[in-house]
Amino acid sequence: MCANRLFKSNFKTKLEDGAISTEATVIRVLEDVVGAKNLSADSRFLDIGGNSLNLIEVLKQLREKTGVAPSPRIFFDRQSSSVAAISAAIDTQLHTSELAETAG
Repeated sequence: MCANRLFKSNFKTKLEDGAISTEATVIRVLEDVVGAKNLSADSRFLDIGGNSLNLIEVLKQLREKTGVAPSPRIFFDRQSSSVAAISAAIDTQLHTSELAETAG
């Protein structure tokens, strides 16, 4: 729990420094690739017209913009396919990568 708080605190600092939030990045990529508009944190990949064909481009763009891409399975899981859940998965991967770099 403490590590989570630390991560969130560091993430907010990054946002205050002018970085774009992960959620905003996911929304921009989905709007660009899928063509949906006015997405929110609750928007779900399949509900906005996402499919296996455009998922390839979504993953490519997320990797280019964030350095990581979540598992493709998350996009088809009814419980974890929201913009918020996808963003959280990316943030977790980024945090894990940062920990590995500092430990190594």
